[in-house]
Amino acid sequence: MVKVFLAPAYLRTLLAAFGAAGILLCPIAARATENSDQLSFWKAPFARPNKTIADLPSCPPPPKAPIKLTIGSMYADGDESYSKVVAAQKMARAESLAPIREFTAGVSRFANRYVASGGKDTYSGGCALVWLNDWARAGAMRNMAEHESQFVRSVNLSGWALAYSQVRYLQVQRNSPHYAIRQWLRSTAEDMRSHVNGVTNNTARNNHRYWAGLAAIAVSMDTGDVSLGAFGLESARVGIAQVTSDGVLPLELDRKSRAAHYHLYAAAPLVMTAAIARANGIDLYAEQHGALHRLVRFATEAVIWPGRIEALAHARQDVFNLNSSIAQQNLAWFEFYARDFPNRAPEQKAILRVRPLRNNELGGDLTMLAASN
Repeated sequence: MVKVFLAPAYLRTLLAAFGAAGILLCPIAARATENSDQLSFWKAPFARPNKTIADLPSCPPPPKAPIKLTIGSMYADGDESYSKVVAAQKMARAESLAPIREFTAGVSRFANRYVASGGKDTYSGGCALVWLNDWARAGAMRNMAEHESQFVRSVNLSGWALAYSQVRYLQVQRNSPHYAIRQWLRSTAEDMRSHVNGVTNNTARNNHRYWAGLAAIAVSMDTGDVSLGAFGLESARVGIAQVTSDGVLPLELDRKSRAAHYHLYAAAPLVMTAAIARANGIDLYAEQHGALHRLVRFATEAVIWPGRIEALAHARQDVFNLNSSIAQQNLAWFEFYARDFPNRAPEQKAILRVRPLRNNELGGDLTMLAASN
């Protein structure tokens, strides 16, 4: 008797999409399960050393995992452009996010040290797993009270998934945390996707959607969940389809004085998703007549020459100081663009002059990661 494997609907849909693009998939990789420490559906656009340790190391403890998050906006009520920051609300928000930011920064720092050492620093790699395992077993960020909390979680989920990917192949012989971590990342991503699919206002199409897409495709890269990978590609294409012939994202232009900032903020998940897709034979840069190239050019030029975006947004832009940590964080994604398309962006020299470029929500030290593969 011959047994026929019938792939689930989401898998058949994605495999058909890959087939249309001329991409061949190994059936074993396409059916990668949670129990497999050796297989992953997506290749990563950075190095992932494969080493083995006997057990998890003793590490500094991570911050206590928050289970529920309720967080308010830092913008003034009634400000439809979401550009008028209220200092007291910004401070309250920062206090609520402090343990989350500390965790995301710590995990990426440990993971980066492991990759930078070529896998020799297994202590740091192990500590990344220890921290992720702690939050996974606690069910961290399980209950998000409203959309703003959901968005905060999706941005940080991108960082957790990209950090985990760096230590994905650090095998642990006893007390392996990999299954628990992957289950947590996947269930968190599935809840995030369910929320995003229910959103109908502009946040279904602006940078919030692109960050959710990056989180989804990063988790897919970690777990082999192809439905999350499909959602990640779809989310990136939502943004790419909106880029005008001038490289503008209209919904980010509506942010008035923060339009330049939000063009960079929107470009970050789109470029990182494109980097993952490119490592797997999918060229998002070719879509919509090179829309992503146009966006990168427009967004990076605005950092040095804000006159054009100020005229389009009808508002003076917040000043960028390339030597500041916040500017370097907003531009960290550019490392992967410059690696894949050297000298294509006019402001490349100015941006790369302030290396290293780091963004914990994108996996940490992107200068190191982009050069590692």
